[in-house]
Amino acid sequence: MFKTSIRAIHTRAQTFFSPTPEYVSSHLGTTTDASIFLLSTSLQHLPQHLQVIQKYLPNSIGSFSITPPGHESTLSIATFSDDARIFRSDFTGRPPAEVGRYQRPSTQRSQREEDLKGTGQGQAEALLAGEGWAGMWKGESSEQRIAELEGVTAESFLLLTDGRPTPVLKALDAMYPAASKVGILTAATPFITNRPYTLLHNGNIYPSGSLGLAFKSRPKVNLDFGLTPMTEPAVISGAQGNMLLSIEGTNSNPTQVLIAAIQKRGGSGITKEEDFYLGILENGEVQQVVKILSGDPSRGAMSLDMEDSLLPGQTIQPRSGTITFSSLGRSDEEGEVGTGSPRVVDGFLGLSEGGFIYSNPISSICTAPGAVITASW
Repeated sequence: MFKTSIRAIHTRAQTFFSPTPEYVSSHLGTTTDASIFLLSTSLQHLPQHLQVIQKYLPNSIGSFSITPPGHESTLSIATFSDDARIFRSDFTGRPPAEVGRYQRPSTQRSQREEDLKGTGQGQAEALLAGEGWAGMWKGESSEQRIAELEGVTAESFLLLTDGRPTPVLKALDAMYPAASKVGILTAATPFITNRPYTLLHNGNIYPSGSLGLAFKSRPKVNLDFGLTPMTEPAVISGAQGNMLLSIEGTNSNPTQVLIAAIQKRGGSGITKEEDFYLGILENGEVQQVVKILSGDPSRGAMSLDMEDSLLPGQTIQPRSGTITFSSLGRSDEEGEVGTGSPRVVDGFLGLSEGGFIYSNPISSICTAPGAVITASW
C-alpha cells in the first residue's frame, strides 16, 4: 500500500472517489506544472478520463493502482508548482520464471551478465575466493546510470515503476546515495491495456520501466510497516545469499525460533493466509522488512524474498502482519467494485499489491500487507 499526502504551499493533491469524466473536468484547471496521477484498475470510462487528464495536465506521468474488492474506484492527482523534473528510465529487472517451460541457455535471445556469472572456466572459484558467496549472489556488477538525470541536482524522487524496479533503484542509489526515494509498484494491466504494465507520459505509453519526478527539496516521510515484533532482536551468525542459516543465541536455528514464537502467541498456529517477515535493524530501528518464503526446522535454513545478500553481524527480528481492511495482500479473486456519489478529498492515495518503495537511505521495496508510507513535499 502506498499513500502520499501532499499539501505543501506549492503542491495540490486530490483523490476522486467514484469519479466521472465530467466531475473530474469540473474540478481541474489547466496547468503545465509537473503532475502525477494514478487510475484505479476498476475505473470506468477510462478513455474519457485520460482525455481529461491530457487536456488539463499536459505535463504529467501516470499509471494504475489496485482497487480492493468492495471499494470505490479512484483517480488520484498531484500537481507540483515547485521545480519538479520528470524523467523516464527503461531499466527493468529479470522477468518472472516460466513454470513448465524449458529453454537451453544458449538458445535464449538475450542473456543478462548476472546469468553468465561463474560460467567461464575458473570464474566461480575466483568469485568465491574474492567476494565469497555475496559476490556470487549479487546481480549485475556494472553500474547503470539514468541518462535523463545526468547533471541533474536532486534531493528526492517520487516514482511510478513496473513490477521489477530493482535496476532503476540501484541506479538512483548509485547516482543519488543520500536522496529520499518514495514510490509505488504500479498494477499489472494485461487485461486492461493488453500490456504487462502501463506507464503514461504526455500521451506516450510504456509497457515497462519507470517514470519519476525529481525534486530539489526533501520530503517529510512517515513509514509504518504495520508489523508486530515476535521475538527479541538476534544477530546473524551464518548466511548465504538470501538464505538465513543461523543466528547467535541459545538456539541458533532461526526457523525453530520463529516456530516457537508462533506457538507462544497462541491461536490456531500458522495459516496459509498469514505471511511472516524478517525485520533488518540498524541502531535498534527497523530499516527494511523482507518476506519469509520458507524454512527448514531440522536444518534451520530460512529463505527470504530479497535480492541482496544477508550478512553475518546484521541484526534481525521476526515480525508478523495484522490483516486489516486496508491491507492488500496478493489475491487471484475478483470482487465487486463499490459505488458511491462522485466526490473529491485532499491528498494523494495509491494502493498496490506489488508494494511501495522507500529508502533508509538505500532503496527497498516493502510488500507487507497494511504497511503505509506518507510523504509531504
